[in-house]
Amino acid sequence: MTGQARRSFGARRESSGPSAASQQDPEAYARGLVLDSLTRSARTRGQLAELLKRKEVAEEVAEAVLDRFTELGLIDDAAYAEAFTRSRHEHKGLGSRAIAFELRRRSVPDELVQEAVSVLDTEQEQLTASRLARERLARMSGLPREVQTRRLAGFLARKGYGGEVVGRAVREALANARAEAEEDGSDPEDLAFPAE
Repeated sequence: MTGQARRSFGARRESSGPSAASQQDPEAYARGLVLDSLTRSARTRGQLAELLKRKEVAEEVAEAVLDRFTELGLIDDAAYAEAFTRSRHEHKGLGSRAIAFELRRRSVPDELVQEAVSVLDTEQEQLTASRLARERLARMSGLPREVQTRRLAGFLARKGYGGEVVGRAVREALANARAEAEEDGSDPEDLAFPAE
C-alpha cells in the first residue's frame, strides 16, 4: 500500500460520526449495512442490531429494517441456531454446553438456544465424546494413566460435555487402548496403563 493510499484509508476510518448518506436516508443506509453483513456470513438479529447500534442508526430505524429482513426470511435465528449447532458438533466436536454458550454470545434468544441444542441427544454426544477421547489419547502415549485421565477429562469438559459423558468417554478410551495394546502383544505397562 502506498503512502497516499494509507493516508486516504486512514482518513476514511477516522470519521466516526454518521456519514452524509446515513443522514439523508437512514433506512437505506441501515439496509445496506445489514445486506453487506449478511453477504459475508449468516448473522443473528442480535448481532445485526449491535452492528446498527455501533453505526449510530436510530433504534426505530434499526427495528424497522430488522423486522423487514425477518419477514423476508433473511434473518432467521432459529435456522441459524440449528445450522450452527449441527456444524459445531459435527466439525468441531463441541458438546451442547459449549454450543449453547456460543449461541448466547451471538445474541440468540434462550428459547431458540434450548431448541437448537436439544437435537443433540445424549447418545450422539456420547459417541462424539468417545471418538474425541480416543483420538486425543493416541497422542498421549507414555504419560502416566492419571495424567492421561486428567487431560482427557479437561479436554472434553472444555468442549462442552457434561460430567457423566466425560467420565464414560475417558473410561472407554483408556479401556480400548489397553485392550489394543494387549492384542498387539505390547506390555500395557510400557504404554502407561498400569494394572488396576
